[in-house]
Amino acid sequence: MDSAITQDQLAVFRKAIHSLQPIPDEDFNLLAGVLHYKKYSKGEVLSKEGQVSKNFWFVLKGCLRIYSVDDNHEVNVSFFFENTLAGDFISLRHQIPSEFFIEAMEETETLVSYRQDYFPVLNFSTSLIQLTGLFFLQKHFGELQHSNSFKLMNPEERYNYLLKNHPKYIQRIPITHLASYLGVSRKTLTRIRSNVV
Repeated sequence: MDSAITQDQLAVFRKAIHSLQPIPDEDFNLLAGVLHYKKYSKGEVLSKEGQVSKNFWFVLKGCLRIYSVDDNHEVNVSFFFENTLAGDFISLRHQIPSEFFIEAMEETETLVSYRQDYFPVLNFSTSLIQLTGLFFLQKHFGELQHSNSFKLMNPEERYNYLLKNHPKYIQRIPITHLASYLGVSRKTLTRIRSNVV
């Protein structure tokens, strides 16, 4: 069930928005007006493969993961920690069935917005259009960086890169999910971790 948002939660959201691009108060208030607070239990599925995505989430606390299932084997694609926007943005943008599941990996608190509410708002002003463009550009570079790591690094180098640049992944993602994300078996990741001093 959706709940009202506190001023503190809005302040966290605005700070995250501001890190991409400051926007006028009027535009932020329009965006804030289409957000709702929603909490999810650990293991709760927010969205399923085959569904057309209708919303995105801003993670206030906790972690969401996005994954696919191939021959009963889960393949983790991405993780969303605090102060990040989460969703299947391809399905959301093009209104096509999603290829992924989205699940709360921890007890997770979010701000959620539904497409029918936010879509008119995001096209309201130049600053919101620019903000959307900057978000997708940042998202693209992040995905490109992860993709390139599979071409340029071996599994141990990928693990060490995460350890150095994204320690939350190492600290908070269960080893089975982390192994899938790194493209290795749990056994291989256990060996890699044992070699890290």
